[in-house]
Amino acid sequence: MSAALWILPLGLIICAVASLVLPHRSSVGLRRFAIVFLAAALTTQIARIWHGFDPLSGWYFVTVAVLSIFALWYSGPYIAREAQQHQWSTRRCQSYDALLFVFIASLLAIALWTNLLWLWVAMEAATFSSVVLAALPNTTASIEAAWKYVIVTETGAMFALLGTVLALTAVGSPLFAWHALPAHLLLTTARQHWALIGAYFALVGYGAKAGLAPFHTWLPDAHSEAPAPVSGLLSAIKLAGAVVIVYRLFRILTPVVPALYLQDALIGLGLLSLLIAASSLAFQRDLKRFWAYSSIEHIGIISLGVGFGGIALIGAALHIWTHAISKTLLFHNAGTVRLLYHTSDSQYGARAILHRTPWTGALLALGSAAIVGLPPFAPFWSEWLVLAGGFHQVGDRVFVAIAAALLVVIFVAIARRVPTWLFSAGPVGMPPSAPAISEPVALILPSVALAVLVVIGGIALPLVAHPLWQHLVHQLGSVYL
Repeated sequence: MSAALWILPLGLIICAVASLVLPHRSSVGLRRFAIVFLAAALTTQIARIWHGFDPLSGWYFVTVAVLSIFALWYSGPYIAREAQQHQWSTRRCQSYDALLFVFIASLLAIALWTNLLWLWVAMEAATFSSVVLAALPNTTASIEAAWKYVIVTETGAMFALLGTVLALTAVGSPLFAWHALPAHLLLTTARQHWALIGAYFALVGYGAKAGLAPFHTWLPDAHSEAPAPVSGLLSAIKLAGAVVIVYRLFRILTPVVPALYLQDALIGLGLLSLLIAASSLAFQRDLKRFWAYSSIEHIGIISLGVGFGGIALIGAALHIWTHAISKTLLFHNAGTVRLLYHTSDSQYGARAILHRTPWTGALLALGSAAIVGLPPFAPFWSEWLVLAGGFHQVGDRVFVAIAAALLVVIFVAIARRVPTWLFSAGPVGMPPSAPAISEPVALILPSVALAVLVVIGGIALPLVAHPLWQHLVHQLGSVYL
């Protein structure tokens, strides 16, 4: 574990440096090397040649590695076409590759590192690399989105750092390494209060990083303006990583801070996130922005699962994976729509997708069915575990009822809006018999492979990684938070 802790992020950092100093023609080779590197790390981890410091670390690492492989694969044809359409310079393309490698390296670090201050550093690296990636298209909208992203999340970063230091210092953990405190540790009332204040500060800070409402204001803009592979990683992995860090901090504090206070805060933010998504999805016309609001919903579900604890906590861990694969497919698909139609806005041309681009339309339909939690797709089972776990706690049943009602509203909103892109007669001002658009195989193939994973991988992964999943269930099932 100690070697993997540094070797895996370092390997991606080396790729980032190489992408800047080597000729641009080497970019394909560097991406292929990174894919093989991640695949090898994933294989050896599943084979238990090495393992994370706990099952949750290993589970999150598997999610990071799998989705990063797809992001690297899709980035090749996506950036080539993006550069052609919008006259990207060679240097900008090299910058994209370097920043993407840094972004993935920081996500790997979040999965592998144990020190809470180093985890804060890794989250900062993920934030800054993704901020610049969001601004890379160099349009007015992308620059504005990047500024909003950095202002909101860096304000959160100050709260996260202050809260972490305050909470861990109050409980006598000055080294900030992740470890459980003694079950019967006695602290003065003043220290308990400072630990609780620190926990709330950290929740506000990492809640901003995760896009939990009401700290979500940066998320729709950044997700809609960033290149599609980056949007996929942001939604699928980075948001959940912030919640994982919060969970680790709260697990340290539960022996000395009433767990109910921490759980109620997570449940409250989760419900508010569902409310924001439910009230916003029906009014979105841009496909990428639409799925960004859906991400607020799903990070809310994960927050609810962590807050409910027990079975719901297992559901939250599973939902990290099931949401990641489904949402990555949808953001890659939205990126393909934007490239082929030169817009992802239904008002300005992104219509009749199923008729004009059958493969792209079919992938949009499949991803939409998965993300709303229709059985037998895997998000149904993870959402069911979250709600069932909450219902198991008598005091949380009202919250479960509210969450279920909001999920129904979100289901209806998505069911009403997606057909606008799929079936509505041609773009505005164009006859219904709009001509078909050629779908490049290089763009479609990564999404088709991801769709196969969505169909079978959501349930199959716990079988493929059976020892890891079994240990994760045992670990999470034995704790309330």
